[in-house]
Amino acid sequence: MQTYIVHWQFPDQESHMQGAEAFAGFVEGGCEGDEFDGFKVLNRVVNPEGANGWAIVESSNHQNIWKWSSIWVDNFGVEIEVTPVLKDHEFLSVHKEIAAVSN
Repeated sequence: MQTYIVHWQFPDQESHMQGAEAFAGFVEGGCEGDEFDGFKVLNRVVNPEGANGWAIVESSNHQNIWKWSSIWVDNFGVEIEVTPVLKDHEFLSVHKEIAAVSN
């Protein structure tokens, strides 16, 4: 599975207030939907003052991120930015491989 950082931003204060209420219910309900076949949220942080947040997720494909985030995009106009990243051990493995080729 590939690791991604997902950043989200509400477009305005009104959608943020509505989304915050929905998100509170989502969390109270056990964050159902944060894990399904080929997808898992590893961590999430929320910046209420900035009307945004970040999640570190693992996904077998990019499409699963859109499945996971579509409810927020469709209902609240949330803007999503997805960045593929490496975990420490993945970075080290690739770093050593590149160094070996360079020498």
